[in-house]
Amino acid sequence: MPYLSHLLTVRPQAPPTAHAAWGWVVLGAAWLIGLLALQAWAGRGLRRLPRLEAMDGRLAAGREDWPLLSVLVAARNEAHTVEQGMRSLLAVDYPRMELIAVDDRSTDETGAVLDRLAAEDARLRVVHLTALPDGWLGKCHALQLAADAARGEWLLFTDADVGFSRTALRRTVAFAEREGFDHLAGAPGVHAPGTGLALLIATFSLVFTLGSRPWAAPDPRDAAVVGVGPFNLVRASAYRSSGGHAALPLAILDDVILGRVLKRAGFRQAMVVATRADGEDPRPGHPYLRFPWYPSLRAAIVGLEKNAFAAFDFRVPALAAWVVGLSALMWGPFISAALAPGWQRLPWIAAALLTCTALRAAGREVLGRFSWPLSLLLPVGWALLAYTVVRSAWITLRQRGVRWRDTVYPLKQLRGQQLGRAGPE
Repeated sequence: MPYLSHLLTVRPQAPPTAHAAWGWVVLGAAWLIGLLALQAWAGRGLRRLPRLEAMDGRLAAGREDWPLLSVLVAARNEAHTVEQGMRSLLAVDYPRMELIAVDDRSTDETGAVLDRLAAEDARLRVVHLTALPDGWLGKCHALQLAADAARGEWLLFTDADVGFSRTALRRTVAFAEREGFDHLAGAPGVHAPGTGLALLIATFSLVFTLGSRPWAAPDPRDAAVVGVGPFNLVRASAYRSSGGHAALPLAILDDVILGRVLKRAGFRQAMVVATRADGEDPRPGHPYLRFPWYPSLRAAIVGLEKNAFAAFDFRVPALAAWVVGLSALMWGPFISAALAPGWQRLPWIAAALLTCTALRAAGREVLGRFSWPLSLLLPVGWALLAYTVVRSAWITLRQRGVRWRDTVYPLKQLRGQQLGRAGPE
């Protein structure tokens, strides 16, 4: 059987051809050029975003005809943080403000803390809730009730643990009125104790920015929308005419969905960056808006299990496409740099370093500090983020719904609501 013996004969492997060698280089160069184009596109967009530190606080301070601003907060079992957040709000220099805090069925001392603060400052009103109606998420229901009780021309939806600099509200209201916006979402600086949490937050910020394109939100022809839970400033007339939270009663990502509802109704919106420290407190980590988010990496992974899958409207194909596409973008240069032989890995190394510079820029913007060595761990950061989102999907599908604050919401009710529609599919 000469033919069979010929097939089974082991021969030394031929060296790679010149075509194969240049293939690594050409593909790596193309990848590098694509990343450069992506960063240039995103950089141009980000430079268009208004920044709070660039807004003239002195001009705003000279106004006398300030509109009434209603600051609306929903709190449930947040006794350990709610006092600090409320005192931060009551210390701002906005001249005409009311603060409405909703104690949403708390079982700790949240309500008592709020009542004590209200007795000290007449600007604070407290609403106590003891029940949740069917067809509502607790937070959406609480914020709708707060908006119903509000008297202001502007409504600011925020969280109980957000820290405000003294001039933040004056600057944002003055900017919104001067530029004719109906909705301003404020991007806060985030406090992240621990290396792992900082890496997760920076990666999330990078991915979120590229995916949401906040610079395009003011364009009525563009589908981009903005919304940030710690700071959603909305003209009261726009909120009410678009349906308010009653138009999104089961929206887990209520901040973004509110922005979508407002834009669909024809109202103007924009993102304002409030992550940099101002002249009142120039230290890194003390920006105009301060948001603690989660106290640890473990807490972030567990906390995001209720809403990470909601970003895909609980659709597995959309999640799978997102994970595969971004895994190629985040891990591709590193894997190729390890596999390519010799000098042919150089364009892949350059592409990997370029991707790390994007992570460092995102981390420094949102966290104040983000070191070069930490930015080199981008593959780890993406692994953490992908794991967090896939874990959210697995838990949600396994329990056939979302568990949030001791309440389970079935998937059949939630699907469709995450797209800003008024009812489940």
